[in-house]
Amino acid sequence: MIKGSRMWGAAVVLLLLGSLLSACGAAPLAQNWPGLTVADGIVYAISGTPQKVYMLDAETGVQKATFVPTGTLRGQTYYWSPVTVGGEAAFVGFASQQDKLFGLFAFDPATGQELWRVPADNLILAAPAYDDGVVYFGTSSGHVYAVDTATHTFKPGWSFQAKEAIWGSPLVIGGKVYVPAMDHHLYCLDAQTGQVVWDYEAGGSLAAQPSSNDGTLYQGAFDGRVYAVEAGSGQQASGFDFKAQNWIWSEVLVADGRLYVSSLDGKLYALDAATGQVLAGYPYSTEATDYVRAAPAQSGESVVIATGNGRVTAVNSASGQVLWQWPSGGSIPTSGILTTPVVSDGRVYVLLTNGQVYALDGVTGVQLPGWPAPPTTTQQ
Repeated sequence: MIKGSRMWGAAVVLLLLGSLLSACGAAPLAQNWPGLTVADGIVYAISGTPQKVYMLDAETGVQKATFVPTGTLRGQTYYWSPVTVGGEAAFVGFASQQDKLFGLFAFDPATGQELWRVPADNLILAAPAYDDGVVYFGTSSGHVYAVDTATHTFKPGWSFQAKEAIWGSPLVIGGKVYVPAMDHHLYCLDAQTGQVVWDYEAGGSLAAQPSSNDGTLYQGAFDGRVYAVEAGSGQQASGFDFKAQNWIWSEVLVADGRLYVSSLDGKLYALDAATGQVLAGYPYSTEATDYVRAAPAQSGESVVIATGNGRVTAVNSASGQVLWQWPSGGSIPTSGILTTPVVSDGRVYVLLTNGQVYALDGVTGVQLPGWPAPPTTTQQ
C-alpha cells in the first residue's frame, strides 16, 4: 500500500509537470495528456470537464458518441490512458482517486457502451497494447497485466512487477512483450507466461514505447540518449551512439531507414539507424523557449512535430527544411501540445492541452473545416 501511494504521488508529479511546461494562458480542459487515437474513421479524444472519451467522425469532426465508465462518479479529476482499438472493441485505462476506481475498460467503438472492465492497482497512463485477443497494460505501481478479451479475465499465472512505474506502452512483437519502465530498464517478457526473457538497463527513465526496426529496438530515455538494443538478446547494438541536450520523453519514429527523435531541448533530430549519427540538414530547432514532448509523426515525405507552445511544423524528411507551420501567418497558438500528432488519410490531427482537436491538411497544413472538435466546456 505504501508503494502504491508513492507511485500515485509520482504520477501526479508527472501530470503537474506537464501543466507547468505547457505555460498556457487559459485553464486547460484536459487534466492530463492522454494521447490521441485515430482508427477506422473515428478520432478518439479525451476532453471536457470532467473528462470523457469523445468519438468524432474523422472526416467531419462531428461527435458520434462518448464513453465514461458506467455507474455514479463523484470525482471531478480523472486520469485516462490513450485509447487502443483491437478485436472490435476499444480499450482505455481510467482512474478516479475520489471514487477509488482504477481499471481497464472495454467499450463499443460505435456506441460508447461499456462492454466490460477489469480492475487495476493504480493509474494506467500509457495506451494498452492489443495483440491476438490479449490486452497488455502497465500501471504506475510497476505492474504489467495481460487480459484475455474473450473471457474478460487476467491470464492465469501471468504477472510482472517492475521496480518503478510504467509510463510507456508495451510493444508486442513475435510472442514477446517489450516494456519500458521508469526504473531505467527495458524488459522483454514472454507473451504467454509473463516471465522475463531479458532486461536491459539504460542510463535514465524510460517513459515511451520502444520502436522496432529490423530486429533492433530504439528507446529514448530521460538521460537524453537513444538506446539501440537487439530484440532477440537484449544486448546493446554495436556502434550506435546518440545523445540529445535534454530528456527524450517520446517514441522514436522509424521512417525510410532513418530515425527521427524529438527532445525537450526543442530540437528534431534525424539519425542514421546504424550509428546514431545526426544526418545533414538536422537538427531542426524550434524557438529558443519551446520544447518538444510529443513524438514526431510521418506524413508522406514530411515529418511533423508539435511543440509545448502549440506550434505544429512539417519539415521535409530528407532535408529538414520547413514545409509549413500551423497556426500560419504569424498567428499565436491558442494552447500547448503535449500529445503526438496522428496522421491518417492525408490529415494531421493534433490535440491541444485545452482539450480541442484540430485536423490539418497533411500537405499544406491548412486547418480543415469542421474543426476544432469536440465542443468546449461552455458549449457542452
